[in-house]
Amino acid sequence: MFSKENKINAVLELTSGLPQSIIMKKYGIKGSATLYEWKRRLEQFGVEGLSLNHKKTYFDYSFKMKVIKWRLDQNASLPITAKQFRIKHPAVIWQWERALEQGRLNPNQRRSNTMSDSNNEKSKKELEEENRELRVKLAYLEKLHALVQKKKALKTRKKHK
Repeated sequence: MFSKENKINAVLELTSGLPQSIIMKKYGIKGSATLYEWKRRLEQFGVEGLSLNHKKTYFDYSFKMKVIKWRLDQNASLPITAKQFRIKHPAVIWQWERALEQGRLNPNQRRSNTMSDSNNEKSKKELEEENRELRVKLAYLEKLHALVQKKKALKTRKKHK
């Protein structure tokens, strides 16, 4: 509906201090969230971020695991990880991590052909190594969860004494 040039100009005017209401009227923008979403995309992905389509994107299991593994290995923040993998909203990665911790993230979920093509080229040895690493990380997370539960139980026992 809006050209890339209009989006860029609107964001530039917003950052230069022009009142939001004037910009919205000038470009025919109905909601203020739209303007701030453009600003966020421009900051996160650059000019090409304004061309990203609005349809919901589905990522397959292996892509989600690749993102989570990269984030853990790099000790990167959610926004940096989202930028690295061109994911629109960093909160999506956080949701994947919670789903993994709770055992809700599994390979049987809906798959996207666009994201899985690059993963088909992995050798069996690479996949076995990745699988081993993920098993170790899962075991670590399970142990961490058990320790947290044990600590909570000890606190409640102390309160009752």
